[in-house]
Amino acid sequence: MPVRYVASLDDPSLVAYRDLKSPLSNRRSDRFVVEGGLLVERLLASGLPVVSVVVEQRLVEHWTPLVPERTTLLVIPDATMRELIGFHFHRGVLACGLRPPSGDLRRLRRPTGAATWAVCVGVKDPENLGGILRSSAAFGVHAVVLGQSCADPFSRRVARTSMGANLRLPLVESQDLAADLAILRDEFSAQLVATVLDADAEPLGDVAPAERTALLFGNEGEGLDSRWTTMCERRVTIPMPPGVDSLNVNVAAGIFLFHWRRGRH
Repeated sequence: MPVRYVASLDDPSLVAYRDLKSPLSNRRSDRFVVEGGLLVERLLASGLPVVSVVVEQRLVEHWTPLVPERTTLLVIPDATMRELIGFHFHRGVLACGLRPPSGDLRRLRRPTGAATWAVCVGVKDPENLGGILRSSAAFGVHAVVLGQSCADPFSRRVARTSMGANLRLPLVESQDLAADLAILRDEFSAQLVATVLDADAEPLGDVAPAERTALLFGNEGEGLDSRWTTMCERRVTIPMPPGVDSLNVNVAAGIFLFHWRRGRH
């Protein structure tokens, strides 16, 4: 494993890590960054290509045996990481990976029995998306399908909130969500279910999950519009008492996914 001691924070090898809080760093690219020891370990264990790991000098002995031979270990002076990246969540270590190609529904492993797909139609907040990915991993979702307006599933905030679930879940960044929903319905025999805030929808507690289901979660502010609800066979809601606001989409998704897992078993 190559070890490079970086004397200047202007070194070109640090470009991917520089000022990750900048709006320009949020645009999708072929590389992504994770922060902190746990996520770096999970990235290294994920099988995804890792370009480099950056550590402060005080941590070099700990990380040297953990970084594989094909990955460069970059060592910078202690206490300068915040100056490099612009925030203080890193705990002295970050890593840069190569973004995998988006999954294709027809090429993913096909389920042989019961299965649930989580479909995020327009979840734009990275922390909400990260929470949904974390719940999806916890409750055995077969794959997560993402509409084009969703947050970047490989942004550092999604990685942090999902606790690295984005590194191991099958992710489909759909270019035509309606077509992919049709594939789930017609080729995978999945029942399409709209999760909505509507007193006329089926209460979640009364719903017996189908063997194969695609659960659709909508935009934080607007939910699911009619284009998506009309494609669905069922509309299901979590009943709210009068005067109580709807649940955050992240929280609601966890409840739906838990109910579906429990119901299938």
